[in-house]
Amino acid sequence: MLKRTSAAVVISVLMACGDPVPDPVPVPVPVPVPEEQHTAAETPAATPEPTPDPAADLARDILREVVSREAADPANAWALAHGILAWGQEFRASDGRLAVEVLATDFLEADISFAKTRGDVRVEPHTDLILKTLVEAGVPLDEPMAEGKPTLRALLQTSQGRFDPALPTPNDSPWSIQAYCQAGAEWEGTEGASRALLAKVEEETMFIRRAVAAGETIQKRKQDIFAYTCGGAHLIGGATACAGVGWPKQGNTQARVDALIDLYLARVPVETRLVDESIQAYPQLAPILHNQDIKFLGHLIEVLSKAQRDGLWTPNDAEDLILRNAEARLLAQVIMLKQAGVYEPAAMDQLASDPETFQFYLDLVGDACHAFNGLRIRAAL
Repeated sequence: MLKRTSAAVVISVLMACGDPVPDPVPVPVPVPVPEEQHTAAETPAATPEPTPDPAADLARDILREVVSREAADPANAWALAHGILAWGQEFRASDGRLAVEVLATDFLEADISFAKTRGDVRVEPHTDLILKTLVEAGVPLDEPMAEGKPTLRALLQTSQGRFDPALPTPNDSPWSIQAYCQAGAEWEGTEGASRALLAKVEEETMFIRRAVAAGETIQKRKQDIFAYTCGGAHLIGGATACAGVGWPKQGNTQARVDALIDLYLARVPVETRLVDESIQAYPQLAPILHNQDIKFLGHLIEVLSKAQRDGLWTPNDAEDLILRNAEARLLAQVIMLKQAGVYEPAAMDQLASDPETFQFYLDLVGDACHAFNGLRIRAAL
């Protein structure tokens, strides 16, 4: 029988988004255990067999359904922002209103900012998550976000006015800095902010650089970049998004970003192998572990597809193969969760209603949105 402490260690190492999970939580759905198990040596985690097209189409339809249904709750600002990320500024809440209007009308504070929480509702757990999302979605800067409400430029200027270039809380900075870079509005602080973000990513990935240079295995122990939200995906994504629009303008930005992308790709076999080994050891945690793969691979595909779209990075044949295999693996994990019943409306409602499983519910929704967005961008390349 699995000891709770052992399972907690596995989750602690793997989970990277949201609040820490102190103990494994029960998932109220049946968990299928694969009939065959393979060691990492027998089946390299980084190069799974490509998913057949019908299965891939099914998985994309599953993600589309989950995102459209679960991200549309007008009482969940965090989810609405992720829905906008996945579908764009025309995404609507389930009550028929534009999600942008709901955020501006129901959640914007009098000082033109978004609070981290409002009562028991999580609004913006990461500073400027909503600002970054609206800028990235192309919401006009100088039009009211809703009737009688401030403009997006006003929200941007509020953020810039409180920004600390020293990055005292670097895990809470990428969303702000990405918004400054992508807003297209001249601000004297953008150069310094984007330079600080790029330097922070380099600092937090230095141990990976050294391991790769020495031919050593990358260790994942919640250290450095692994201690950041979503395994540092937002830190990396913020830096590459800024570089994609020319920030920072000083320094050898292109070469530095190329090196960071190489290190990001080097994590793929490490992350996926850890998931495979954990599923074999703790099959009762399979839903959490399947979603961990969706989390890492979805963010990876999203970040790198944006970099490719923006002309910042062009994958070589080997890198393109990694991305194609990552996409196939992600889609296979989506189907596993669907087969397990995790994505069913009743199961999602149950996860959302229980405080012990609410974080897992948020992970399922947020990671589905990032994966859907990444796949959508990649398909358009």
